[in-house]
Amino acid sequence: MAFVQPLQSNPRPGGRGLPAIGFLLLVQVAIELAVLGYDLDRSGVNYLPAALGVPVDARYWVPAQVGFTGYDTALVLTALVLAFGAVNGRRWARPGAVAVLAVNGYVSATTLITVLLLNESILRLDIVDLLLTATLPVDVVLALVVALIAAVGRERSAPDLSPFPSPYGPAPFAPAPGAWGSPPQPAPPTWYWPPQPPAGTPGAGYGFPPPPPAPPVQPPGPPSV
Repeated sequence: MAFVQPLQSNPRPGGRGLPAIGFLLLVQVAIELAVLGYDLDRSGVNYLPAALGVPVDARYWVPAQVGFTGYDTALVLTALVLAFGAVNGRRWARPGAVAVLAVNGYVSATTLITVLLLNESILRLDIVDLLLTATLPVDVVLALVVALIAAVGRERSAPDLSPFPSPYGPAPFAPAPGAWGSPPQPAPPTWYWPPQPPAGTPGAGYGFPPPPPAPPVQPPGPPSV
């Protein structure tokens, strides 16, 4: 029975950190859906048009520090696509996640500054508004962490390995001539060993060819008269 060596893994180049980015994108989606759940709990399904970006009757608008709007719907859909690509090792998910979360982090940072300026003390907010406001700095932190993971993962990406093992084995390390400032060395001489004669013959065991065979001895002719 022949032994078949299993195939080696073939990691995608530049795929380091993509699972972590996918997880953080799902965390962002969970935060957005939590805000949507609060708005639906206050206004019911009548809030869905506002969540999709369609103008809604003012009676169904939820007054809060943070709300779910059409922007958040686009953010959730984009984050889900990027998370799926990151989990499956797609390299395009890295710059996409950095760009999307950077924009969202900027919007959340400006909203947080506005909330702090409009309120004399953030501690005067009720518990619900305080939790909704807490999602703003979390958005900023997620954007920074994803940008850091993307930068580190791009610099230390795994090399593209062949899925088939080399039939010749690993090659020994040999620096190129002159790689470390030393002049190239001449190649060592190759010694040639002639074939050895059979045992018991002259020159056997010494590496010398046997002597040529002696000519046959002619019998002496008849004496001349």
